[in-house]
Amino acid sequence: MTTMTRTNVRALITCLGFSIVGTNAQSSSVLDLFPASGLTDSSPKTESSCSFEFKPCGSTWVKGIDEKDVFLASMQGDGWTLGIGKGGHIYSLRSPIYGESVPPQRKISPWNDEVWQAVATNESIIGPIHEYHAKNRGNSKAYHATKPLMYFIHQAGIYTEGADAADSSKKTAFYSPLLRKHWDPKTKTLRLVNWMQQAHTPCVWKSGVLIYTAFRDLGSGVLEVNQVLHNFGDEELGYFSAPWGGIRHSSMPHTIISRKDGSWKEEQGVWGWGDLPQINLNESDGWEAWVKNPKDEKSPSLSFVFGRGVKDDGKPCDGKRIVLWGNAGNDKVRDYQVTEVSSQLNVAPGGSLSMRWYLVSSTFADNRKISSKLADKARVSRIQFNGDAKQAIHTENNAINTDGKGEKWTELMAYPAPNTVPIFLLKDKRTGKQLITTDLYAIAESDPYPNPLPKDHKEYERYQNRVIYKQYSPHIGYENLLGFAYKKKPADTAKPLTAPEGVSLHESANGLWLAK
Repeated sequence: MTTMTRTNVRALITCLGFSIVGTNAQSSSVLDLFPASGLTDSSPKTESSCSFEFKPCGSTWVKGIDEKDVFLASMQGDGWTLGIGKGGHIYSLRSPIYGESVPPQRKISPWNDEVWQAVATNESIIGPIHEYHAKNRGNSKAYHATKPLMYFIHQAGIYTEGADAADSSKKTAFYSPLLRKHWDPKTKTLRLVNWMQQAHTPCVWKSGVLIYTAFRDLGSGVLEVNQVLHNFGDEELGYFSAPWGGIRHSSMPHTIISRKDGSWKEEQGVWGWGDLPQINLNESDGWEAWVKNPKDEKSPSLSFVFGRGVKDDGKPCDGKRIVLWGNAGNDKVRDYQVTEVSSQLNVAPGGSLSMRWYLVSSTFADNRKISSKLADKARVSRIQFNGDAKQAIHTENNAINTDGKGEKWTELMAYPAPNTVPIFLLKDKRTGKQLITTDLYAIAESDPYPNPLPKDHKEYERYQNRVIYKQYSPHIGYENLLGFAYKKKPADTAKPLTAPEGVSLHESANGLWLAK
């Protein structure tokens, strides 16, 4: 790990004038869809590394949890080391100047809640359940009976207690299944795509959300997090924590919020229900920081750059955009300072969202300069893709792969173009057979769930004759996101989606089309 220099900081600030470029229409991987920020590496001679072999990060966590359960990868950048969870989320962020920044966790939700991740919900669905809980405070039975009705989709995965509710066997956390990964040492970028989960699982609601995440080392202590969220489900999404995160309060106890005029102010507050400390993004300079000593310009600091809530033309973004913060349960109870960027805009079924943000590990003085420049690149906005890019599919030994092994079988669209649906590859570990499907619940078990709401409740009918899903069952292998296919025949030259020899085609994938 190298030490950051003033020269690197100046280089990073200089490169921020580059324009954003579009996606590459000629790419041949589902992981090539990320919109570029236009930023270049400020220290190209500095090496970054990524390993998928587990080694403890060296941080202290609460007793009773095992870091090995969450680990997917470790990425080392210029001034920081990143622990990436199986859900594509950040479960550890360490720096030699401030130590571990991610909270110590809770046994009830290890690396599911107190992490950096994306969260999405539908307020018209979750709102009435929250109201029911508020009216029945203290009624533990009513609360637990209605948890499977809660619509909250987490990038990280499900609450452990949710899995425990399904049966009496011992459960570990179930993290959002990884569908594809790729590390590029030349660009210092790790790219992933995961299937986000209903956090309160088992749940009567399915999750139809993909989250693509690219972690890139930009040098000078800067980590770029580029994400695309795609809604392939049946429900409209309208509230996004993009991202949800925070820090270990004991590492850097002072919270700094920037102001539009370039100034900054130390803020305090408690996280909970009711009025929370907050500011509109367009009233800030687009960043928040945590620091050990705000009176010392050289004090260790971590900044979070979320943007100013404006479009490229300088006009305000659609929907309400605010950043909220506060100590969870107060710092005497939980060593966690919560931060959430709330974006309220509608993403209909078939729609996608682009999210870009930054974490900067440096001195307090340098962090303010870098973060202010980066703020122009951080944003949350709707995004659309075309069907030009193709993903090649190969077969070898009666099995499908996207690694180019064996013979080329066909091509799918690489990106979620309009009127397409994602095509997944599952594996039934009981038989070893692969399955092409659009339904990630295709081989998941389900059970009837009696309606827990009183008959006079306004939402009673919505929850009649529902089932809960057990997508965490150990016999399910979530193998791959193969690409996308059209729901309707797009042209005379189109051909129907089929399955190669040795692979089954699930009924959900019948009647889909591939463009030649």
